[in-house]
Amino acid sequence: MTRRTRLAGALVALACLGSLSACGGDDVNTSAEPVEVEVGDAFTWNGFAVDDGWTIKGVERSVNAETVTTPQVRGSITNETDETRTAIFQMVFSADGDPIATLSCSASEMEPEQSMPFECPGLSATMPKDYDAVVVQELSRDTSSS
Repeated sequence: MTRRTRLAGALVALACLGSLSACGGDDVNTSAEPVEVEVGDAFTWNGFAVDDGWTIKGVERSVNAETVTTPQVRGSITNETDETRTAIFQMVFSADGDPIATLSCSASEMEPEQSMPFECPGLSATMPKDYDAVVVQELSRDTSSS
């Protein structure tokens, strides 16, 4: 390899550091495969990025004259793709591999690189007490009959 070839390679590498699009890649995780996350930690899923600091808290609600504590997740999400889209996903809290609370999450339509709050109200779930995993996945509707 000549000195000129090494220099040209170094210049290309510097250009890539300055702009990922110049290298033909954008490092946006667009996989919709389920991903395990830690409460409060930043994560990416399906071209969206959730910021550090998202929270889960219990909300007391009255249901049939009883008080029930349901989970509520809130945070900030960014559309990292170059398309306008809406964030819709589920968070599944589980213990020993068994789901104990499933929350539907959403944020309004976002332009590319736009950030906004998201919320998972958990209206049909009870607040999980002892869970060992949280998985983010595509929203699925159970259409089976009991």
